[in-house]
Amino acid sequence: MGWHLVSRDGGWETEWEVPSGAAGWHNTSAVPGQAGNTVLSGHHNVEGLVFRDLFKLKAGAEVILYAGPQEFHYRVVETMIVQEQGASAAQRQENARWIGPFPDGRLTLVTCWPADNNTHRVIVVAKPVYK
Repeated sequence: MGWHLVSRDGGWETEWEVPSGAAGWHNTSAVPGQAGNTVLSGHHNVEGLVFRDLFKLKAGAEVILYAGPQEFHYRVVETMIVQEQGASAAQRQENARWIGPFPDGRLTLVTCWPADNNTHRVIVVAKPVYK
């Protein structure tokens, strides 16, 4: 999935194009199984609710990512909820670093939160488990 520009508060911002009824791979992130940060976004409260319960994942939970015929196993190391709406530009930039590049292998899952609005983001970071 890619992104587009939106006008917000007198300026322009990028907004990711999250698919309906599925989680989408950020086309600027690492391909699953390669070094780097593989980023997936999905809706929490609309269009399939694919990440409805993402905020409930705790450190130690296993995540299995299917990419075509391949399975990739990850273990959650951190789940955080960060303010997006009403946050300062500096805070939003800090939040955005989680979907940027990292030198290590990782999976980052992102959705909006809470269920009744989209003022925050849930960010889950998981590290590969090699079997």
